[in-house]
Amino acid sequence: MRIAWPEKWRTNSLFARLLVSFLAIILLLAAFNFGSFLYLKGKIHDEIVKYNSLNMRHTMESYETHFKLTIDMLLSLNQNNELTANLNVLRQLPQTAGYEKTVNVHAEIKALMANPLMFYENIVFYFKNGDFVLEKEGTSRVEDMFGKFYRSPAYPPDYWRGQFAEPYFYRIHPAAVFSQKYMNLEQGLGRLIPVSVKNALYRDVLFLVFLDGDKMARTLHYSLDNPFFILDEQQKLIYASDPDTAATELPAFTEDASETKLGDHYLFQQKGKHTGFRYVTMVPTESISSELLRLNLILISLLAVTIGISVVTSVLFSVRLNYPVQRLLRTVHQYNDPGASADFRIREFELIGEQIGRMHRDLSDKNSLLRYYAFTDKLKQIHTKHPDLNDTSFIQKPFTLILFQLRFLPRFMEETSLERERATYFIREYIESYVKRSHPDALTFQIDKDQILTLVFSEHGQPVADDCLAGLKEVFDYDKDWCHFTIAVSGPSLPASEFAAAYERALMLAGERQPLEEAQIIRQSAVRPPYRLTAMQEQELQTKVRSGSFEPLRQWILQQLEALRVREATVPELQRFLQQTTGLTLKAVEAAGLPPQAMPAERELLADIEQCFTYAEAQSLLERLLGQAAGAIAASSENKDPVIEFVKRYTEEHLSEDVSLDLIADKLNLSRGYVSTYFKEKTGMNFSDYLHHVRIRHAQELLLDLEFKIQDIALRLGYQNVNSFIRMFKRYSGMTPGEYRKKQSGA
Repeated sequence: MRIAWPEKWRTNSLFARLLVSFLAIILLLAAFNFGSFLYLKGKIHDEIVKYNSLNMRHTMESYETHFKLTIDMLLSLNQNNELTANLNVLRQLPQTAGYEKTVNVHAEIKALMANPLMFYENIVFYFKNGDFVLEKEGTSRVEDMFGKFYRSPAYPPDYWRGQFAEPYFYRIHPAAVFSQKYMNLEQGLGRLIPVSVKNALYRDVLFLVFLDGDKMARTLHYSLDNPFFILDEQQKLIYASDPDTAATELPAFTEDASETKLGDHYLFQQKGKHTGFRYVTMVPTESISSELLRLNLILISLLAVTIGISVVTSVLFSVRLNYPVQRLLRTVHQYNDPGASADFRIREFELIGEQIGRMHRDLSDKNSLLRYYAFTDKLKQIHTKHPDLNDTSFIQKPFTLILFQLRFLPRFMEETSLERERATYFIREYIESYVKRSHPDALTFQIDKDQILTLVFSEHGQPVADDCLAGLKEVFDYDKDWCHFTIAVSGPSLPASEFAAAYERALMLAGERQPLEEAQIIRQSAVRPPYRLTAMQEQELQTKVRSGSFEPLRQWILQQLEALRVREATVPELQRFLQQTTGLTLKAVEAAGLPPQAMPAERELLADIEQCFTYAEAQSLLERLLGQAAGAIAASSENKDPVIEFVKRYTEEHLSEDVSLDLIADKLNLSRGYVSTYFKEKTGMNFSDYLHHVRIRHAQELLLDLEFKIQDIALRLGYQNVNSFIRMFKRYSGMTPGEYRKKQSGA
């Protein structure tokens, strides 16, 4: 049965070839390292032997130098004339009375022992005549000196007496243990190496130096862990670092330097040139073997670890190199693979991945832009031949459409340096981030300069939670002094096919905002009859305006606004109320015979009404308008012109008829030219302009009633041709009758 290997393990795959290449390199390097190890193993053994030989040579040279310095120091005493004279006196004691010379000799001994690096334990001058000694502590008899103070079984007093008869110039005696015994108390002085030198002038004076052997060995020998010996030319033991090791076990040495294997030890020996002594150390074979074994273990362990790490690294590196290649291939074949340019870890692949990533981001940005235009065209019901702009299939789930209507107040522009467009962008970003906390797949985009849309998708058609919108409202209320927020929710979740209808419904709900400053959430449309002043209320307003008193007018304003507040009127209803009130006020002013210049232009008033969204703004506008009207009427009531009053009254009462200046002049029994000149002089405008102005104002009132057709209104106001009516209406109001009705009805 054929084994089905994973695709990346096949021999023709990039991963397999990379791994095989790395393994081949690892095997080659491992073979080289193993061969180098075998070669170095022998070299290291030789180096260890050479190292011990060099150390032994250094020890021999150090001891030889020290012995030579000691002997030279004793010989130099013969060159000291003062010391020689003092010794000559002392050697003749007690025949001569020269005991005071001991002070000078004792001082010389102290000076010689001042150098601690010479390891002098004591310097002794032994005088045969008188059988006494002079040393660092003073003078004493030979029996006391070598029987009590420097006693050793190997060196009794008779041994030193016999040295005078020995035929040598100097001698280094074998080391021995010395002690000091005084009053039954014995104190060890260590192992000392005696050195004796005979005086060249006086054969009855013997110079002795006691060297501290153990201190010398610790300082001059490189290692006391291994046994160390000093042998004289007759193979007699001079010093042994380990007294328990028998010197008889050592073989006879004939060469000046050698390395010999004796049993389980290596013997390293060097012969001194001055003394002829042989310096020997014994290094256990297992010591060298253990070093090599430890080296073997370290090198083999390192080799094994290195091979293991190399194999693992090769696999990981092959995987990491293969991974971006595979991702690169998937990215090339699948343009919708998110994050395809990430984690390549290789610069060349990163450059390729970054380029592909830029292509993806550019494509994503263009797709987002196309999606935005698709939303816009769908909402505005604009059909285009481009298929991508007609495709809204990305809306797969039922959704709830939320419209955020913004209205920036003049205070925002006055007190902040932030541009309106940038502020809208920040608000959109905040809404998007806030809604995504509870609805991660929600879409938020700006559809107009003051409109932001959010689509919240739901699998089972659940409505948007009140907590989500309440949280936004709480935040928006902090900024109510700068911007008014309206949140219109298009009811329960709708299918994707109802996208345009949901937007229309949200617009309709946004139009039902109440004239309050706080942010408002509108989910349902309130069913209420259209609001309009009754005939009695209109008559009451005109009466109060013609009275010229402002206080009754202010009370009337407060009553009407309170009635709207109780009714929970919407902003469009408040604006229609303001338009109706404005029209009635201007009509009363005209009826009072005042010229149009006495009041603000109607176009300006309509622009002001469009900026009224709260009761406070409406109250301010009405108080300013009605106060100005009442003041103007009160000021002109004292000097009314009967001719002007008749012209205005007749015009108001016969708007549906063919009113002309000739007809009015006949009624007044005056000439046409005189009436025309007099009317313009008193009112500041021609009679024809005044007539059209009154007719257009009445037309605006009638257009608020949707039961009247535009043609019927034209006939009712004396226009026999509807086109003439439309032309005059646009001339005086800035828009056609149809546009005016549509705007004022809130459509």
